[in-house]
Amino acid sequence: MKLSGVTLPRDTTRRATLLALWNRLEASPATATRVLWGAWAVTRLLLFVALLLGHTYSDPQFYNYAGKLAAGQWPYRDYPVEYPPLALLLILLPALPLLPFAAIAPRPDAAFAGVVTSFPHPNPLRYGAYGISFAVQMLLLDALTLWLVRRAALRFAPADRYGLRSGLLYIALVFASGALFQKFDLAAGLLCLVAVVATVERRDGLAWAALALATLLKGFPLLALPVLIGYQLYCSPRSGLLAALRDRAQPLLRGAAAFASVVLAWVLLIVLAGGGARLLGAIANQTARDTEIESLYGNIQLALGWLPGFGLHTAFSPPDLSRVVHSLLDPYANDVTRLALGLFLLVTYLGLWRVIRMQRGQDRTDGRQLLAIAVAAALLSFTLAFRALPAHYLLAVLPLAALIRLPAARTQRLWLLGLLVASLAGQCLANPGVWQALVRLQPWAVALLSLRNMAWILAYAALLVALWSWPRKIVHATGQG
Repeated sequence: MKLSGVTLPRDTTRRATLLALWNRLEASPATATRVLWGAWAVTRLLLFVALLLGHTYSDPQFYNYAGKLAAGQWPYRDYPVEYPPLALLLILLPALPLLPFAAIAPRPDAAFAGVVTSFPHPNPLRYGAYGISFAVQMLLLDALTLWLVRRAALRFAPADRYGLRSGLLYIALVFASGALFQKFDLAAGLLCLVAVVATVERRDGLAWAALALATLLKGFPLLALPVLIGYQLYCSPRSGLLAALRDRAQPLLRGAAAFASVVLAWVLLIVLAGGGARLLGAIANQTARDTEIESLYGNIQLALGWLPGFGLHTAFSPPDLSRVVHSLLDPYANDVTRLALGLFLLVTYLGLWRVIRMQRGQDRTDGRQLLAIAVAAALLSFTLAFRALPAHYLLAVLPLAALIRLPAARTQRLWLLGLLVASLAGQCLANPGVWQALVRLQPWAVALLSLRNMAWILAYAALLVALWSWPRKIVHATGQG
């Protein structure tokens, strides 16, 4: 290619051609729409085909609950469960359209009779029908999430005029995770996204209600509540803490009322149905669970397993159908994980508070990215400290991740690299052969798990670096696509 008598290298010509094509795609809303939904359809079709061919349906415990529903038994009232209330709704809804069809409707299964000592394998026909119905439900929520990501893109990344970059990033990250159809964590991510977008739009009641629903779905989104409060203080022009609280009293009170109303309504419904005691038991069980093999604490034990007398071994945990790890570090698990959670949250909240104090009484930078980054960091704080770290936990963060643009380009690249490697490595670990190698403590499988967890930490660290180096004036954070 020649330009003003100068011959450009072939790779430069190729890049110029691709850039021109990309610019044409971004310039047309109709073309951007076709590209986005086309990419979504292709990637989700591939995931659905993998589901059908590999029979990688949702958690068998979900089917167990669906079978009990078909027999007239209700969660909390008639049997204990490990999930929060709204999660049970998403678990049981896919069973409803199957109930009129006796041949494929869920039924109580012998695989769950008595004490389950290994991973259960329910009736393949009925379990498959339920797994497909659950996947369709998550596919609809996935489409809704993509729509909202694209709608919010202009607010969070103004250069991304029609949401093409944010939408494609969301599509790619969820596809890389490979866990869309197996669990309901994306629904929690959708609700957290609604909370962040509604906060930016000053719809405080909706924002806090959405966060309450996310809490009733997964529990740990509750940790984003201090971030919403901090954002209100950030938006106040008053310089003192008490003055800022008084200035933002109305939106804070509206939000608190909405949050409390949603939570109390669900709790009251369960108590009136006679399941109050088992609801408390479900909460207590999450704090008393064993250390799962994929968790950060479990990974540390795997890395130290070569030490003499360490006593490292794995076992099947019947209550949550998981693989747990045991060693001489077991007595310290509760203290270490609680200390880690407290430390991670402290660093996250203090980073947000630093920005609030730094810009007090000054012209503030755009706080939309600050809000999204701090919420994502709070969510990742829990996942890294908890005694379980399955790949699907990342789905609770990915909707927000598609909108996040960190102030420094290098930190942004590390953030995306961490998410991508954690997603892909997590999908590799879900392969039955790789998983069995991890259960047998094969060094290469432990190394793959370590790579995944280090990538998870890298993504979290990138957010912390952004918070703790937040500039007084952001030149390109919200302007980059």
